[in-house]
Amino acid sequence: MRPPAQPRLPRPGPTPHVPVQEERGRTTVTPPAARQQPAREPVPTERARRWLPVRQRPEDSRPAGPGFLERLAERTRAQRRLAWRKVLLAVGVLVTVGALAWALLASPLLALDVEQVTVSGAGEGTTVPVEAVMDVVMRHEGVPLTRLDTAGLTEQVGAITTVRSVDVSRSWPRGLSVQVTARVPVAAATAEEGLVLLDVDGVVVGSVAEPPEGLPRVTVPLSGERAGQTLEAVLAVLAQLPAELRAEVATAGATNPASITLELTDGARVLWGDVAESELKAAVLAVVRERPAAVYDVTVPRSPTLSD
Repeated sequence: MRPPAQPRLPRPGPTPHVPVQEERGRTTVTPPAARQQPAREPVPTERARRWLPVRQRPEDSRPAGPGFLERLAERTRAQRRLAWRKVLLAVGVLVTVGALAWALLASPLLALDVEQVTVSGAGEGTTVPVEAVMDVVMRHEGVPLTRLDTAGLTEQVGAITTVRSVDVSRSWPRGLSVQVTARVPVAAATAEEGLVLLDVDGVVVGSVAEPPEGLPRVTVPLSGERAGQTLEAVLAVLAQLPAELRAEVATAGATNPASITLELTDGARVLWGDVAESELKAAVLAVVRERPAAVYDVTVPRSPTLSD
């Protein structure tokens, strides 16, 4: 019996050429697998990438922004625009303020118009003529109300002799309101120029040929050490009398401030004394006048006396 045949082995092929590298007396064989795969370049790490030259850095996928010179130019243009805006704003403010100042202080828009001036407390029935007041006001015609010196105008109107007090106020846009308090005569007195009318302060507010009806005549010496005080005391008493009682006084006189005497229209005399408690004395006199008498003494008003 024949033994089994041996398996056939593959026919050996040609031996591949293996390059041999010699390095200082020793031989290095490069494996075939190493020859078939190309060598890979090492991938730079993040740390190594920062130190690569500019031309070797990986390209950025983002679009390139404006350069330094472009940003500098844009910033310069923005600053120039801002500066021009500030200049234009300042010019606009100056023009507005100038126009407003001109309108208020120099334009005829607010200029005083004498036709729009109202005067009260003067005229017929008073001692202050309206014409005298308007003559003073007309000196300021055309002056803007914003520049009108109302205090000075008040002083000028108050300088009129028959004006006791005055109040001047602006009436926008071009008018004035002048409120006058006229001096009221309380007595007539004889002076060098004739018969004059006196108010409570002794100021001459007019002159007449004959004493007005119902206005007493003052007989006070105009010379002497206390002449002024005596006249002032007599006028103060007459000013405090009620209108009905003052109309009954024919004359009022005194030699000194403490010896005031009234002469009534019916011939009776009233011993008044000084100016103290004049209101009470007037009230007492109105009561005792109900009894006829030649002399009424109210020097002490709480103890009046009557005598024939």
